[in-house]
Amino acid sequence: MELSADQRGALDRDGFLVVPGALDAEWVARLTRAFEAAPAQADGTQHVVLSDATLERAAWRRLESHPFVVAAATHVLGGPIRIRDLHGRNPLPGYGQQGLHADSVARAAGDPYSVVTALWMIDAFTDDNGATRVVPGSHRLTRPPPPSFAQPLARHPDERVITGAAGTVLVFNGHLWHSGRRNTSAGPRRAGQMVIVSG
Repeated sequence: MELSADQRGALDRDGFLVVPGALDAEWVARLTRAFEAAPAQADGTQHVVLSDATLERAAWRRLESHPFVVAAATHVLGGPIRIRDLHGRNPLPGYGQQGLHADSVARAAGDPYSVVTALWMIDAFTDDNGATRVVPGSHRLTRPPPPSFAQPLARHPDERVITGAAGTVLVFNGHLWHSGRRNTSAGPRRAGQMVIVSG
């Protein structure tokens, strides 16, 4: 698959792309079943760790070859890619708040990017359930967020909250400053998280 010029430009300029409808309703339903079979949590975050016993494991593994995400990661990383990690996350009501951070260590000016992250929205991401926030353009900086913005409740003046319907994917440069937010709803915020590196 080829990215459009606008999509390549957004990845280069802003450090992220949001693609509604990346997964159809059947695919979303199959991914959801893995959470239904995962160990229950009373607090914190419920996790889906993929193994041979994971319910609907094949539907999860199909995410690894999704054409759009492969194209986006290849563009950012500039060459062959490999999947370093794929798992499910479900911050329960009252949880999920993080400080701004990046998924990769600081790099020197001119160094290539080393990580891309894809977040598959299995539930709709809303303002109430703690949708991910990003700081557009921060991937171009060569340092992590300063301590003042790494505090969980700190707000960055340029941050943007990424909401979307179930089936949407958020793909971002792993050097982009981002974080989960507190789930203040009464429901789940299930997602698949995939980390992609050069390889």
